[in-house]
Amino acid sequence: MRKTTLVSLVALVALGAVLGAAAACRDDAGASGAARPAGPAAPPSDAAPSPPPPATDRPLDDVFAFLAGLPSGSSSLAAFEEEPGWKSFAADAETHWRAFDAAVLGPMRAWNDKDFGLARERTASLLYPFGGPDLATASALFPGAATVVLMGLEPVGNLPEFERLTPEGRAEALADLGTLAFEFLTHGYFATMDMMDIYSKRKIDGALPVIAFFVKRAGDSVAGVRRLSLDEKGAWTETPYERLKERPRRPYGVRIDCFKPGETALRTVYYFSCNIENQSFAAGSPLHRFFGGFEGVTTFVKAGSYLLHWNNFSTLRDLVLERSLYVLEDDTAIPYRFFKRDGWAVTLFGRYATPVKDFTNVEQPDLRAAYEDPDGDVRPLPFHFGYRWRTQVDNLMLAERPRRPSKAPVEGK
Repeated sequence: MRKTTLVSLVALVALGAVLGAAAACRDDAGASGAARPAGPAAPPSDAAPSPPPPATDRPLDDVFAFLAGLPSGSSSLAAFEEEPGWKSFAADAETHWRAFDAAVLGPMRAWNDKDFGLARERTASLLYPFGGPDLATASALFPGAATVVLMGLEPVGNLPEFERLTPEGRAEALADLGTLAFEFLTHGYFATMDMMDIYSKRKIDGALPVIAFFVKRAGDSVAGVRRLSLDEKGAWTETPYERLKERPRRPYGVRIDCFKPGETALRTVYYFSCNIENQSFAAGSPLHRFFGGFEGVTTFVKAGSYLLHWNNFSTLRDLVLERSLYVLEDDTAIPYRFFKRDGWAVTLFGRYATPVKDFTNVEQPDLRAAYEDPDGDVRPLPFHFGYRWRTQVDNLMLAERPRRPSKAPVEGK
């Protein structure tokens, strides 16, 4: 009996020694920094914290939402959202936006994922000449671009001061905004003369309210709005948004900082009211330097009135060819021969057709031949926009430059 007890005692002592040694090994492994077999490693104590989300400029964001026909959540605008004028505008906005998203933006996003992935990922800055306030197409094609630069002849304008208007005045302003936005959502482009006619009434006096419509319809929040103007030395200056009492001399612009709720990255949208014909857009001018100072540039042009075919727009054409990593355009932009001459890799989408009757001497036989080449790799285009919105015969060309561009001077940006 005593012998059995002694053996049991020895076994217990041995088991304790083994368990103690195992514990010591675990402690040593932790001290030496060796990875433990179970459980995630604790983050380093000096790891940088995640950046906070941008702050929403609530008054501006509320006005943008109101202009998009969406509930603002603002106590000062709530009563206006009960008026028949706003309710009618909001209902029409929802109908037109849903139709445009289904017919154009949805297929555009799907095409973007399939045929446009690398170009989209490499695009940090987007230049969109002749597009006016068309942020909708820019956002669908280039959702990751940190900077979008829109430009057009149309003035920047002001955000309407709805509290200063009568119910009838508010209804008239929203009806004018609807004419601009809904015509675009139907045709896929803005008609400059129609826009100028609306702007001349001064209810909606520029592109800013139209951009506001697209910002909120895309689901973004507004972090800030700033005016851009040139000082006496030709340098660009930014000032907080204030209502303009009179229209400045071109070029001038506006900057809108916005973001997706829940994300930390800001997107900056510029709109410049500018004439980019050679006589007003000289190489080395403040606007030329500003455009030339961006990195990771893609240029996008559609419904561009074939202006880049002509030598009086050669300064902009040269800037695009010198600075862009990619150019995405329809046949109304830079002629096909410029890309083939310089060795750009070109991918064609859709179908080529004779330009619409409003434009003469701009047909491109070499581009037609490329589209009709039986050995060519012309790919389908599953959405429609531009001047042929009725016949839905659309074309698009993606050109990738053969080398990285040299950086242009940016003094005065």
